Amino acid sequence: MRVMVFGDSNSWGTPPDGTGLRMGADVRWPQVMAARLGCTLVEEALPGRTTVHDDPDMLGPAMNGLRHLPVALLSNAPLDLVLIMLGTNDCKARFDPDAAKIAANLGRLVETLRATGAGRGPWSEAPAPGVALITPMPLGPRADDPAWARHDEWRGGRAASKGLADALAAFGRREDVPVLDAGTIVRTSDDDPIHMDPAAHRALGAACADWLEKGP
Repeated sequence: MRVMVFGDSNSWGTPPDGTGLRMGADVRWPQVMAARLGCTLVEEALPGRTTVHDDPDMLGPAMNGLRHLPVALLSNAPLDLVLIMLGTNDCKARFDPDAAKIAANLGRLVETLRATGAGRGPWSEAPAPGVALITPMPLGPRADDPAWARHDEWRGGRAASKGLADALAAFGRREDVPVLDAGTIVRTSDDDPIHMDPAAHRALGAACADWLEKGP
């Protein structure tokens, strides 16, 4: 099985210690998942990636997941499954965060994937691979603390992030898309309300593997 993870810094492996140094392959949740499943992994993760927004403060259109998804799909074809874990960066104040809007944006990614193909078959005519969504864990309490250095950038984001699980669960039921809520498994670091620590990465990778083995 060939699986692509399409995500942001929490799939890329940004640590919560502020160094910006990528966590090792033995730690990152996609790698932990793939090792347990014995599958071929495509890590398509970019720190700062949003669902559908260009980000003028971070590489502009390069941060827009919707723009990049068709390229990622077709350049890595054939794929059997795509796991999408996005939405955290949509919680930045400059994107006017709202859980329902973020879920709708993720719906646009699913629609684009289904229309692009990249599954098993001739490159230009292949059916779509399977798709599943992983709801990112909510921002941690420190995101609401005015003393946090990045508070203004993420103002209002924690409330939106806490509503995303219900919004995505409803979308998944409606559109027949499996959804795993990472917030029921892990949480962000106490010091960094955006990112997971190594233990959380390992726990999420193991839980995701178990979930896929059972057939979500």
